[in-house]
Amino acid sequence: MDTVSFAWRPTGDELLWRRLRGGAEDGHICGIWQVRPAGVPGGWMLKSKLGAASWFFYPEHELIYCEGRLGAILAGDLRDFSLGPFFALGIAALNLAELFAPVAGRDAEDGITGEPATLRRLDLAAELLWADPADGLAALGALADLHLPRVKVCEWRHEGRTETIAYYTATKKRRLLHRIYDKGVQTGSYPAGTLLRLERQHRIEKAKQETAEHVAQHADPESLWLDGFEDWADAAERLQVTSADGAERLLLEKVECGELQREKAERLLGSLAVARLRGEGWWRELGKPHLGRRRRRELADHGLPLSPSAKVPREVPLGEAIRALRAAWREPTNGQTATGSGARRTQRKQAANAATVQAGRKAN
Repeated sequence: MDTVSFAWRPTGDELLWRRLRGGAEDGHICGIWQVRPAGVPGGWMLKSKLGAASWFFYPEHELIYCEGRLGAILAGDLRDFSLGPFFALGIAALNLAELFAPVAGRDAEDGITGEPATLRRLDLAAELLWADPADGLAALGALADLHLPRVKVCEWRHEGRTETIAYYTATKKRRLLHRIYDKGVQTGSYPAGTLLRLERQHRIEKAKQETAEHVAQHADPESLWLDGFEDWADAAERLQVTSADGAERLLLEKVECGELQREKAERLLGSLAVARLRGEGWWRELGKPHLGRRRRRELADHGLPLSPSAKVPREVPLGEAIRALRAAWREPTNGQTATGSGARRTQRKQAANAATVQAGRKAN
């Protein structure tokens, strides 16, 4: 698990909301916790993170929520970028409620409302660790060329390489489906292309939110992981990540086996040559950027990126990596089991160990 968000709704608690409203007006709560307006009108947030999470409160809606990376929350350390285990959702929510309780004028043991937190967001994640960073860079660049119906692909590049790709629904109110990015570069822990992380974001509507402990004990993480995942995985698994020469050979092989007409193969071979020698700016300079996008889609339909990597002299086993991602949440990892409703002391002990557990299998 990567990012999670927990919510509390202390309805009708006049003392609590009077305290938080006063803090919003004064810019601080009891001179200890600094407060500033949040991005949404009527919302406020603590200036400093608490328990490695960002905190927000909305007096008019009687809502308090926090958001942060599960691994960092369990470790109590913002420098921890590890993945947290699914079973620890309830433990994390309990610890966070105890940390925020003094802000709300409560004893730590009482938490925020006396009621358990509900889960409003969870991002399941898995990582790919590449032995050769050049393979990871080529795979990430190729995934930016995926063409999927009713999906918008956004790519962010830095120093000539792809660092983040996000896939959104191509609708008026777009929704993030998943993202894949270079985690090693983000954390400074690995060279570019070595460690890639795929995240599946789930934002839960208020009416469907359940307690964090209930989700940890009864939800099926594999079904959450695979929900809406198959179309992307099928297309990604077909991608052939190879050099320019390798891409050209693959097109010719498709002609020889009758999968591709000669005329279309000639056009696609020309597109590969133009992209290699001049880049996609060729079509923009002609005033026809739509042709570049069309060529990208045509090549993607045959499992090829528009700009094959010149640094990869062999075929990169992207298909194997995608199959490993499919199975990342198939089985619990490192003894991942749901926790029972034991004593708080037992839960705290489990939480201390949970930060070293990674939910989601790493695949080579």
